[in-house]
Amino acid sequence: MSGGLLARLPAALRGRRDVLDLQDVWADAAVLAGSTDAVVLVREDPAGSVMWGAGDPQDLGRLVPGALVDHGPGLRWVTVPRAVPLPQDALSAAGVVPCTSWDRLSCDVAPVPQPGEDAVEELDVAADLEAITACLDAANPTTHARPGAPDDVVWWGVRDGRAGLLGVVGVARRPGDGAPSMHLHGLGVVPAARGRGLGTALAARATRRALEDGAPWVALGMYTDNDAARRVYGGLGFHVDVENAGYGPPGAARP
Repeated sequence: MSGGLLARLPAALRGRRDVLDLQDVWADAAVLAGSTDAVVLVREDPAGSVMWGAGDPQDLGRLVPGALVDHGPGLRWVTVPRAVPLPQDALSAAGVVPCTSWDRLSCDVAPVPQPGEDAVEELDVAADLEAITACLDAANPTTHARPGAPDDVVWWGVRDGRAGLLGVVGVARRPGDGAPSMHLHGLGVVPAARGRGLGTALAARATRRALEDGAPWVALGMYTDNDAARRVYGGLGFHVDVENAGYGPPGAARP
């Protein structure tokens, strides 16, 4: 399935990390439009269609507006690079509005050890499920990440000395023909413990272990205006792969 998708994409996109990481999710996607350097995909979800424009922004600027008009209403979400201008008439035809701005980052070199990593431990998801969930609710309530997902690999945490957790981060597996890459999600530190470097320690430990275990890279998504997270990830060696914009129906939440 995933190989079939890659074969239908322009050669310029087949080695991109975001494409490789999402190849199974988009395995059944239809190609709405394309060029030698860009493609517009759409896949059907129970909640509605999802559209993705990947590749050269100039090409996508020509391809995406027509794809939005041709598809029409019913889109649950649209992701394109932020450099792609989308005219209002095309957005209106698809029933979507600007909703969010986020970056995809990745890292393939193990970060140097960080202060506080000695407090980071691998969690037992079964035994620590309640504590992880409580920590996410307090530290990162908007995340969709929750322990126990099918692609879960491990959750890391820093304990507060009792039954609770001060911070957590999850690691999920992404598909691949060789060693799978990994994705960090759900990173959060409870408000009372912020400013102590725990988020940096958690991200460093999770990233280093994933790379040591054979992942070719570790990726994550970050809202554009999260300057604190940008400093943390940049210091650990993460680089921006693509700068994205997200569009959805008025009032929609990011999927």
